Amino acid sequence: MTAPPAATAATAHHRFPFSAVPWPVFVIAGLMFMGLMAVSGAYGFHGDEMYYIVAGQHPAFGYVDQPPLTPLLSAASVAIFGVSPTAIRLLPAVEMALLVILIALIARDLGGSRRAQVLAAITAALSGYLGAGHLDTTTEPDLLAWAIVLWLLVKLLAGGDRRLWLAVGIVAGIALENKDTILFLGAGLAAGLCLARRWDVVRSPWAWAAVGIALLLWAPNLIWQTLNGWPQITMARAISQYADDNRGQIVPLLWLFSGPFLFPVTAAGLIWVLRSKAAAPWRVIGLASLIALVLVVISGGKAYYVIGTMPMFMAAGAILLDRWLARGHVRIKATGFVSAAVLSGALIAYLTLPILPLATYAKSTLPATVPDTANEVGWPQFVATVENVVAALPAEERAHAVILTNDYSEASPLVLLGSELPPVYSGHNSFWYWGPPAADRTIVVHVGDWRPADWSQFFVGCHVVAHIDNGLGIDNGEQGTAISVCTGLRAPWTTLWPELRTIS
Repeated sequence: MTAPPAATAATAHHRFPFSAVPWPVFVIAGLMFMGLMAVSGAYGFHGDEMYYIVAGQHPAFGYVDQPPLTPLLSAASVAIFGVSPTAIRLLPAVEMALLVILIALIARDLGGSRRAQVLAAITAALSGYLGAGHLDTTTEPDLLAWAIVLWLLVKLLAGGDRRLWLAVGIVAGIALENKDTILFLGAGLAAGLCLARRWDVVRSPWAWAAVGIALLLWAPNLIWQTLNGWPQITMARAISQYADDNRGQIVPLLWLFSGPFLFPVTAAGLIWVLRSKAAAPWRVIGLASLIALVLVVISGGKAYYVIGTMPMFMAAGAILLDRWLARGHVRIKATGFVSAAVLSGALIAYLTLPILPLATYAKSTLPATVPDTANEVGWPQFVATVENVVAALPAEERAHAVILTNDYSEASPLVLLGSELPPVYSGHNSFWYWGPPAADRTIVVHVGDWRPADWSQFFVGCHVVAHIDNGLGIDNGEQGTAISVCTGLRAPWTTLWPELRTIS
């Protein structure tokens, strides 16, 4: 494969961003979006999605487990479009479609031809971004922000308008109000600039202005964290308890996310950025990605923290692929690429999207293989079971009842989807801030498995009255969960509430 010349990229900085993008790129992004929308409501909500909605309905500058952007956007989505999985999955699908276009733009600004841009779009649309676009989480805005920053950096590092650093600062600041993982990219860039001896950037007041803007935009969340005892640090410590598992998942995730049969394209792009003379202007990004990877490994962060730099390497790899195709035997090579792309897209769709009938899905090995999809199943049955338990209480007890759950995934669907239920509380993560229950709520419908040692410090007695059953035998996070009725508070709620707090 022949490396793309850096000189070609110089003219790309002055083009209007979307005007020169080949129309097939927009078609590919549009098809990806429509496919995601077609399956968006196939199964149901994920527990995390409902938590974000409920959190956003309690507006704040921060939450225990994330900054405010995704919860506020999730709550806004259901306020506008109604409470449905499709409503909150519209924005993630748009974000991933935009990311496909951005990867084509990066390929263009690296000097890629129109065909290279289309190849980059195909690679992106049939990679892990396809699966990522299905769920409403903090990950999708994070991936989009990383891609925008990388696109701007490609321009800047090749001599583009230095005022673009201000845009970098704005995007990074907004990203920090969604998820702090972009700090890994920032640290990697700082070290990469020094290693690559890009003193022109280090000394640039525009680059330092970007840092200042990002910090200014991040400030509201930092202030909230300071006033609330930095719960996200506690959350990070909880995640680090699974450091070995997280580290073990990094390589498989990188392979799967880059496309199970397309990963050579991304790998070739990484090698080119790190080794080619033509890639010298952008060597910083290659170094930054490796440094970010090392930092994630050291910190024991989750495996998906390291995938944000992939747009750069997918784009570079697509250019190399284009040059390789141009060297002859085009039909044979193109057939190989198309086959790899189709197989990659099909496998990712099978693993991450709800494309199978529920009955078929329940009989497969997928629920155990990919728990995220399994946790989209069974919420109507879950809510109905709790409603039946509440309805069975004597009228006097119902008037003084409260629902208490072990975690936010159990509390959130009851808030969103429940009907004629008592107030719902949990001590888990941000739900804890929205308590305690009123003093007269002394009858507790508890959702979650408790041992006597757990409940006896809070209640005189608890007895199990029902268990959750999704009706399909899918062993997800709620299948078989006990529902208990507890009576006899051992102390006022204001005394008990601090002991019920859990961060995980």
